[in-house]
Amino acid sequence: MTKQLNDGKINEKNALNKNIKSLEVLDNIGDYADFLKQYFDVQKNQKSTKKTSKNTKNSSKKTEKKKSIDSFSKNVIRTRKNIIKKTDELNKKNDVRVKKANKAILTTSEEYRDIYFTIDKFNNNGKKTIVYFIDNFYPSVDGVLVVLDNYATYLQKYYNIVVCAPKHKQQEYPIDRYFVLYSDSVYIKNQGYDLAFPQVDAVFQKYLSLLKIDLIHVQSPFNMGNFGLALAKKRKIPCLSTFHSQFKQNFYNAVKNELIAAWMAKIVITVYQKSTTAITMNNFAKGVMKEYGLKKHVEIIPNATDLKYKEFSPEEESRVINKYKIDTTKFNLIYIGRFVEVKNVYLILDVIKKLSKKIDGFNMIFMGYGPEYNKMVKFCKDNKIDNIVKFTGKVDSSDEKAIIIKNSNLLFFPSVYDTDGIVKMECACYEVPSICVENTGAGSTITDNHNGFLEKEDVNAFVKRIEFLIKNVDFVKKIGKNAKTDLYMTWEDVCEKLHELYQKHLKRQYFKNSKKNKNKST
Repeated sequence: MTKQLNDGKINEKNALNKNIKSLEVLDNIGDYADFLKQYFDVQKNQKSTKKTSKNTKNSSKKTEKKKSIDSFSKNVIRTRKNIIKKTDELNKKNDVRVKKANKAILTTSEEYRDIYFTIDKFNNNGKKTIVYFIDNFYPSVDGVLVVLDNYATYLQKYYNIVVCAPKHKQQEYPIDRYFVLYSDSVYIKNQGYDLAFPQVDAVFQKYLSLLKIDLIHVQSPFNMGNFGLALAKKRKIPCLSTFHSQFKQNFYNAVKNELIAAWMAKIVITVYQKSTTAITMNNFAKGVMKEYGLKKHVEIIPNATDLKYKEFSPEEESRVINKYKIDTTKFNLIYIGRFVEVKNVYLILDVIKKLSKKIDGFNMIFMGYGPEYNKMVKFCKDNKIDNIVKFTGKVDSSDEKAIIIKNSNLLFFPSVYDTDGIVKMECACYEVPSICVENTGAGSTITDNHNGFLEKEDVNAFVKRIEFLIKNVDFVKKIGKNAKTDLYMTWEDVCEKLHELYQKHLKRQYFKNSKKNKNKST
């Protein structure tokens, strides 16, 4: 038995060292999650290969589990130390790369010259410069990017706006609405995201070194967010951070361990704790931050939508309806967003499956895309509901999106992951109410049977409620009018609130610098 345990420790150490080596340059919580999953998979495989008696296994099970948990924090701390050590080594090598970057910027390359001249213009036009850091960017659109996109677009009338984002598959995605600096990245295929490495991108760092920055606003707590926080500290300028997602759920899905997921969430929340001001969109999300361990004041800046009510010609409406095969004679339920498990897309399909056996005259429209798409399509075919479930794919045109929403009756949004849900406001613009899970971020702004509908996270409960709503269309329309009054908000309004918050910090920084300069002169 002792020999087996010793062999297990040696194998565990080898597997752990292999994982650590592969993660040396990563300072990203998502990668910790992958590391943990691999780590515990190794342990699981070791257990399955042990040829001991049943009684011996039972007696050692608790001991082995305790050992894995006790050694877990030491292993991850050791990993993080190796990451820091490797990053320091790479930073030294970067000195050489920075010199090359200096030469590159001064070459006749049109790309380099355009960036250089934009930076020079920002440094000398008299406006304050706000720099945003985000870990996800086009063409992979999520709620965080929608928020950033609107901040950057609407606040340009007050500030120079710079967005720091990862390249997509090492290619710069063209954006002409605002100025973007791209960091080197690695594409994570199974997640559909690009993981940025600003810490080892010398050219990216060189551009930032040339830019005068007045305030930094990070939109995520991973590689780009951590880099932005460190840069703000180095420049001694304000750093604001916005909390968008319930990260603990992501971590739990990766490691399948509540204790470890909670521990990782506490690591993430340190980004918000260390920032000058933490921001989120509602009191529910604020409560989640406190649950993760945040011990500071949180500013509330709500989400909004850029979708505005618009009348369309019958010809235009007919074209879109035919293109996406929308049946306007039926009660249309709609889901808008990424197709991922944490948004409860399979709960929707289970509800539709049961509902189809009880009532006719309705369709389910899925607008968007995601990693679960193929499985969802297969589910529909296997359960013979593909005739009432419609997949539109990504709808990039705002007019087409508006027409589809306008011809829907109810947004089915049972996500327990979202801290808010901009899609609720988009639908409210056209008086389409939402049905959400009670006691969640998505349902936090809804009052049941007043400006939307709330239901417990249960398939049968949703089936019963939606069946009632399909049979009472006039009641749904009445609630839809209240949804527009209560929930609909534009980005112009929200960005004015954010502008006031920026001004507060910029003025505070101005007086702080003035006082420091005065003390130096005396």
